[in-house]
Amino acid sequence: MLKYFKHIGPSAAVAVLSGALLLRIPAILFANTTPEPLGGVVFEHFFNSVRQWPWLSLTLGFLVVFTQAMMFNRLCNEHDVLYTPTFMPAWLFILANSIFPENLHINPIMVSNYFIIGAFAFFFRMHHSDRSPTLLFYAAALLTLGSFFVTEYLGAPLVLLVATIIFKNVGLKDLLAIITGTLIPIGIIWSFHFLSNRHFNFPIPKYTLNITLDKSLLRYVALTFFFLLAFSGIIKSGLHYFKNNIKTRRINLISVALFAFAVFIALLKYEHLRHYVTISNCGLALFAGYFLMGEKGQRLKGMLHNILWILLVLSLYGEPLKDWLF
Repeated sequence: MLKYFKHIGPSAAVAVLSGALLLRIPAILFANTTPEPLGGVVFEHFFNSVRQWPWLSLTLGFLVVFTQAMMFNRLCNEHDVLYTPTFMPAWLFILANSIFPENLHINPIMVSNYFIIGAFAFFFRMHHSDRSPTLLFYAAALLTLGSFFVTEYLGAPLVLLVATIIFKNVGLKDLLAIITGTLIPIGIIWSFHFLSNRHFNFPIPKYTLNITLDKSLLRYVALTFFFLLAFSGIIKSGLHYFKNNIKTRRINLISVALFAFAVFIALLKYEHLRHYVTISNCGLALFAGYFLMGEKGQRLKGMLHNILWILLVLSLYGEPLKDWLF
């Protein structure tokens, strides 16, 4: 099954679309409930309104994830991130957004990935670019816009600084670009609210240290297995570090930094982990794909992919099947 996604032909695109539909059609056909809403986010009224129609929420969620997967896949192929053109990033991005039933519904955390993918696009262009301040400005602006959905992205300037150090020496223009790119979107949105005589409420995050596992441990098995594949990909990229060209090395380092940042945010939001794990989709797809690519150990990699697929299906539909059968 894995071989259908390893190339860039039309049949691979059809396989990605078919696999995404197979994962979501049962949820759409039998949609009758939606997960608990996330409070304290912008456009909260819109998302809560859509939730009243589960089939609409699921359909919009599918469209958002599929377009994001195609965008991320094109970005990876354009910059040779996986050293060969493939649809693996798109496929694994969709799988990463199918770990929990909550991930199938449209939600603000899912929408924030548009801004993250856009920021990735500017990061990847920094190699041998004489326009690094401009690229950093746009990346910072996108991450700031993403912070209206995931407030913790306001800490992204530190990641931007790390990304700049990876590619070049940090200059004054780079620092100013990061600062202005972070502040200007907030100023524009605040001004719009001020002129409209509306109160500007920025989402205030709340953190708790009460870490408890869900009764359905099977869902966490799927999550853990996916992360193990991604961490194996990070190890593999480290072992192949000096075999890659300079651009790929730097892109891998930036991707590791962003992945670590996303995991840190997800842990901070452990109370809503099922929603917030989606912010790590890019890292999961990239590094799990890096591990599963290559000619060596194809049978083992195919078996691991099939195990992942089965665990995801059980995570999504294990409880409804159990109730239906028993």
